[in-house]
Formats: sequence, structure tokens, C-alpha cells
Amino acid sequence: MKPFHFGRIIGIIFSMVFAILACNIPQISSSSDLGSVVAQTQTASAISQLVTTSTPLPQVPTSTITQSPPPVGDSTPNSPVITTTAPAINPTIPTIINTATAMPECTDMAKFEGETIPDNTAFAPGQEFIKVWTLRNVGTCIWNTEYALVSVKGEAMGGTSPSPIGQSVKPNNSIQIYLPQKAPDNPGEHQGYWMLRSPSGRQFGLGPKADVPFWVKIQVVPGSANTNNNGGITGPQNLGAPSWTESFDDKRSPWYLGADSDISFDIDNGALVMTAFQPIGDQWRVAESSYLDDFYLQANFKTGSACSGKDGYGLIVRAPDKQSGIINSGYVFSFSCDGKYRIYRMDNGNFSSIVNWTSNPVIKPGPNQTNSMGIYAKSNNFQFYANGALLSEFTDGTYPGGLFGLVIRADITNNFQVFVDEVAYWLIR
Repeated sequence: MKPFHFGRIIGIIFSMVFAILACNIPQISSSSDLGSVVAQTQTASAISQLVTTSTPLPQVPTSTITQSPPPVGDSTPNSPVITTTAPAINPTIPTIINTATAMPECTDMAKFEGETIPDNTAFAPGQEFIKVWTLRNVGTCIWNTEYALVSVKGEAMGGTSPSPIGQSVKPNNSIQIYLPQKAPDNPGEHQGYWMLRSPSGRQFGLGPKADVPFWVKIQVVPGSANTNNNGGITGPQNLGAPSWTESFDDKRSPWYLGADSDISFDIDNGALVMTAFQPIGDQWRVAESSYLDDFYLQANFKTGSACSGKDGYGLIVRAPDKQSGIINSGYVFSFSCDGKYRIYRMDNGNFSSIVNWTSNPVIKPGPNQTNSMGIYAKSNNFQFYANGALLSEFTDGTYPGGLFGLVIRADITNNFQVFVDEVAYWLIR
């Protein structure tokens, strides 16, 4: 089908085996994830060990037990005869010394560096939200996966306690701790206090004595609907009103509407409906006249009734425009139905991994779930957000600007659908 000029429909597909989807689209390199362009942080577990030193052992006497044969006709054995052989001991060999020096006991301390959900944020009764604390390990212990977040006072507001932190954090490194919660039904102020707990059961937090908890403090207001961290278009950068918003309230759209052999875009009931007919990989369509260089871009996605595995959806940004209408370069950001995210770069149809599929509890997995995706791009620096929480940061200067578009990926589900109810961007100057 001849591409419709207004929407500039583009589909780029890759999977475990990459395929050519249209004439003149170059085949993607089979090396796929081998070309990582960003080194990922490695994790480590705490290792406690004894330092042991000793002198060589001297040769010591040995005893050999021998058995005399019983007399003929007698089944009772004689008493054993013990024969001792004792090699001479060199008197110059020093006394055996075994010493064990334990490593000094480490300390657990945390430093507050940032958070989502500022104090007194308003939520409607029963509204779900995700609190995120950024904490730095300023002690001497390595926080391993057995460390956990625990409720120590006030209201947990549906937060799981204990909640394992899920990774290792070396001293002087930071971690983002995610806590899904739900606003209480009764109006007014609600506050809950939290600390970290070591595998030995010791609770610790902030301050010079590591005894100060960190907290969640919200206001429950009937009729309120906070959208900063659980859907909606506000942006985590305090950027004010968007420069451009599309809410799909009518049949007009900057994206080409209609079906080709692989995907369909249509508008129904105030949402753009993306459908991938069969498992084939990532495909996208870019918006008309959508050149962006420095920006914050955000979109709200809701999965359909069938959503599993690596079925996914997302955004492509800074995609260079081409007279051929084939868009096969740019940065692609995706969520999957099993609660993971991925970032990669396309270079004329060649795939380069930036962040391979990575789990994060802030992404809501499965069918009929709403997730907000945000991308902040300033010069060569990128930040990737899910539901207002920062997932990943990286630096890459390959493409300084370009078009943006919407991505859908069927990996398991036939006729996989995702609904987009709002897209907006802020220009960064």
C-alpha cells in the first residue's frame, strides 16, 4: 500500500530473527544485542571471610592398626596389635600457629537524595500511586538482595513490608526504591514511616546515627486526581504546560490511520488504538511534522485484554526523516507485558542495544494496565521514565534530533492491542 503522506507510516520490525518487511528496508544485523553502547552497572554481593595464616605443618607420628590372624578353628579374632612408626621430627620446625582475623564489622547508613510524591500531594480516595525514594549507601556494608524496606510507624497504605530492595548497592552508590501504595478511603492527612532492614534484622535509616526514618505523606481529597506519577500528562521535570498535546478526541491525528499488512492505527472512544496482527517484532509510525531535538515527551498507554511475555509498546524519538519515507534510524524505548523495559538505537536498519530487557516494579505488567512513558532528551543526555519514576539514564550523541512516533510489538499475541489516550511534549530550551 502506498504510504499516506500525512502520517508517513513506517514499520520497522525485529525479533530473534530479523526480517525484511517492505521493499528497500535493509535487513537488521543478526548480531542484535552484541553491540551494547552503554556499559551497565554491575552488582555484587557482600563477602565476609576469615584471613588465615599458618606455618607449614611438620611431619607427625602415624599409627597403623594391624590385625593378627585368628588361630585355626577359632573365629574370634585376637586383640589388634598396634604398630607405631614415628619419623624423626626436625627440632628446628617451628610451633604450629593457626590465626584467624575477622574483618571489622561494617556499618549500615543511608542518605536521602530525592523522592517522588512530595509531602501533601493530593490523591483521590483509593487512588494507586508509586512512591520512589533515592537513597545513597553511606555506610561500609554492601546492601545485598536480602536487605528490605520495612514499615516502622504510621500507615503502610497498602505498601508491602518487608519489601526486598532487589539488588546490591556498594558503599557510596545510590539506589531507587519503589513502593506501590494506595491512598486510604478516608479524607485527610495520611503518613507512613519506613526504614531499611539488614539480613541480621537491624533497622536503619537516615542521619548521623542512622535512626531517622523516611516517609510518605499525602492528602486524601475526594474528587482529586493526582496524575504526576500514575498516568496523565504533567512531566517529572516541572516544565509547566506542554508545548503540544494530542488527546484523540476526534478522528484527526498526526499519525496515519488505517491498516497495512502488519499493523493498524485507528481512533475509537477518545484513544488511538494500535493493533499488531501477528507476532513479528517492533513496528512504528512517526507523527507528521514532529521534528524534536531537546524535549520531554510523554505518552499514556493502556494494554488490551490479551498481553503477555514480550508483547510490547513504546516510543521512537530523534528518527532522521528520509525522502523515501522509510524511517529505520533513531532511539526506541519500550515496555513489555511482563513488566520490563528496553532501550536500543537503530542505524539504517542495524540494531544496537543500550539497555536490554530489564525488570522494574514500577511498570504494571499484564492486560488492561495503564502505564505512562516519558523520555527526556537534552543534547546527548537521555532519561527514561515509567509512571513518573526514573528508570535509566544514558549518553549518546548519534542523533541530535528527528521525528517521533509510536511503537507496537506483537511477540506472542495475535491481534495485540494497545490504547494511547494522550501524547504530549515540552520543548527544552
